[in-house]
Amino acid sequence: MRQGWWLFAIAVAGCQPPSVPDQNAATLQALTPAKRCEAGLPYFGHYQYGRDDTGLQYAAADGRIAMANDGGWCAIRHVFFRRERQETPELFVIRPPAHGAVTVGSVAGELRIAYRPAPGFTGQDAFELRTGGNDRLPIPVRVTVLP
Repeated sequence: MRQGWWLFAIAVAGCQPPSVPDQNAATLQALTPAKRCEAGLPYFGHYQYGRDDTGLQYAAADGRIAMANDGGWCAIRHVFFRRERQETPELFVIRPPAHGAVTVGSVAGELRIAYRPAPGFTGQDAFELRTGGNDRLPIPVRVTVLP
């Protein structure tokens, strides 16, 4: 009897969708925001916005950040959609910024990308991320740090 119960519990657990835990949520929520921060990432993911011979097409991501260098962080908050449903994939830094630091993850279903420039830096910087999973979508982010 006991053996049958365990098999049922394992079968039920296997049918439930996997939960995606918040990635770096505590760190991202604790960052001090910059006083001036303009950031965005257009809607992107794997969804049908057109068709070609292969079927569904991908919308490219192209993030941007404009901020003052006052020691704070500027964060992009974004909801990711895949096949017309919201998902929260893991994020990975594949090319770090040359003149600052980046922290990536998710908080309460939002992708978050936080950037802080090196002290005294002004000018252009860039970095690139990718999502986890099978699609591995690239996310290039351009940064302008104002004096």
